[in-house]
Amino acid sequence: MNIQTELPEESSNFVDFDTLFYPPQFAADCFGLTTRRLKDIEEENGIEIRRVPRGTATARAYTLDDIFTIAALRRAKGYTKGLQRQIVISTFVQKGGTGKTTTAVNFAIYLQLAGLKTLIIDNDPQGDSSCMLGYDPDLSDADLKAMGIPADRLVDGHLGNLVSPLLRMRPFPGKTLNEVIKKPFGENGVHLIPSDGYLDDLGVALDAANNSDFWYAQWIEAGNTGGLPDCDLSVYDVIIFDNAPAASRLTKNSVAASDLLLCPVRMDKFSFRALMRLHDWVVRFAQDYKRSPAIAALPTMFIKNRKRLLGNLMILNELFPDRVTDEKLYFSEDYGKALDQGIPLLLWKGTTAKTFESARTVFREVLERMRAMA
Repeated sequence: MNIQTELPEESSNFVDFDTLFYPPQFAADCFGLTTRRLKDIEEENGIEIRRVPRGTATARAYTLDDIFTIAALRRAKGYTKGLQRQIVISTFVQKGGTGKTTTAVNFAIYLQLAGLKTLIIDNDPQGDSSCMLGYDPDLSDADLKAMGIPADRLVDGHLGNLVSPLLRMRPFPGKTLNEVIKKPFGENGVHLIPSDGYLDDLGVALDAANNSDFWYAQWIEAGNTGGLPDCDLSVYDVIIFDNAPAASRLTKNSVAASDLLLCPVRMDKFSFRALMRLHDWVVRFAQDYKRSPAIAALPTMFIKNRKRLLGNLMILNELFPDRVTDEKLYFSEDYGKALDQGIPLLLWKGTTAKTFESARTVFREVLERMRAMA
């Protein structure tokens, strides 16, 4: 074993998204276009795409910044539709390992590619969605330097810094949105408000406040109407809260602020008790707050023609009638492989066409529900 050569590889636990290059077919597939039509859009709008050697010739090679820039351009030109109002989404199921973070991150990417400016808020102190997008909250300045990771990967702010100025008990110093926000794919890509373990202290401060479950809603309202001049949220079409699998004060705040509850449910490790807890929790929430978000339940890890899984799907539809997506997210090793590569599934070149298509179909269905809501 050559330890000298293996140790650097083991320590390289981040992906520099700026160094990833994609072929024209991948870029075109992101928008459901032909490569010819994609090239026409570039030429019509003066977009320069670098060319790299390919055999004896050269070929176009796209960065993620290129791809998201084209998505923003298509929205600006009216090729894609916006929403009539901002939609706020929370991911939540009272069970771990259901794919909430994978769903939140990849759905955000899908929306951004569809021309909708999307903000992910990591509302889980464990920071899973932050890590998936390349921001490990456990790494300090010194850690980043020692591991050769760029300094801009440092997590030095979270949602608590943005909500604290509204609270009587302020657990964190106030910061502007620009000081906290992360842009893993550039300005035109998905934006992220990261998290770290200290976010738990925000829950303590919310417990001590009046109307303790409605501060996120107040923060979003203020951010959309100019009440927080250093925190303009009105530029986002969609805000997605990624939550821990617990009905904590932080989770309740996100749900109280949301229009839609996104609930991934594993069909292979189906938990009827977890679903009943979710069902009962939603009912109690509606009774306590006189409102509740719409629900979209996403069957995940589905395998065709498995009698047990089909039975589980039937139970899910009985518990949440008309709120389960018609398409399923099928079992695929692609999810684990993409995670190992540190690249979200929808941006991983190794993802198979079948996995891509099922994910896009599910996300398209949820987006259509969002359009109907808006």
